[in-house]
Amino acid sequence: MPPPTTSARPDGTDDDPVVLLERLARVTAARLHLSDPPLGDRGPAGLEPLMVAAALALRDDPPTARQMAEGVGGSGTVRDLMARHGLVGRALSATPLDAGLRADLLRASPLTALFDHPPPGTEERCGQLLDRFLEHTEGRRAAVAGLAAPPASPATARHRAALLRRFRFTPGERTVVYDVYETALLHHGGHYRERTDDVRRLAREDPARLLGDDAPGQWARATLDWWQPLSVLARRHPEELRRRPLLSGYRTGTELHRVYGRVREFEALREVLDR
Repeated sequence: MPPPTTSARPDGTDDDPVVLLERLARVTAARLHLSDPPLGDRGPAGLEPLMVAAALALRDDPPTARQMAEGVGGSGTVRDLMARHGLVGRALSATPLDAGLRADLLRASPLTALFDHPPPGTEERCGQLLDRFLEHTEGRRAAVAGLAAPPASPATARHRAALLRRFRFTPGERTVVYDVYETALLHHGGHYRERTDDVRRLAREDPARLLGDDAPGQWARATLDWWQPLSVLARRHPEELRRRPLLSGYRTGTELHRVYGRVREFEALREVLDR
């Protein structure tokens, strides 16, 4: 008989919710290319994800679903994080949700919030979770891949830019920024080039629309914000970027970010003159 492993199925039947949660946690971790136990944490998934599942089951009744989601306690183990992310991450990408319920679910699933965007008041917790992942080799790869993926909304792009702005003080910190952009441009370059080309077109045809509240304006500003952390480092530490030969195709984005700064200055001047 082979020796038992940490990935062995828990005791129970296929319809045992504890078994199903543990299985979901393992599958979610595997999709993030994390070994078992994820980040070396052998703790169980626990039962809090059951309340997350209940909130999702009640999503057609937003007030009741929100009451359920608001009752979800803080996350503990990494498997708990994985189970919650397995539930909420898929639901957000596949199902239209009430805005309030969406925010409550993101609050209940910190890992989903890290890759999407955190509700107000949870930004610090989100940064702490990112730091936890970055301390582990596999966790770092998972975090970089998640932050490099195409953002689902302008809010997601802005959130990721805000996270990356934290890593600018030491060479070691800055490698996080370079890794994210390198991964983004290597694996999702078509998406980011398309978004950047949309900004170029808007800036050329009607620069004032960069400040508009319509969808093109919001995406344009979010795209420019996404480029901002790399734009700053390219200006302050060009020698570091030269040592990253795989990090290429970024100059259009960083230059456009500088153009955006001039557009905002022009608009501020015009507001003063129009008074």
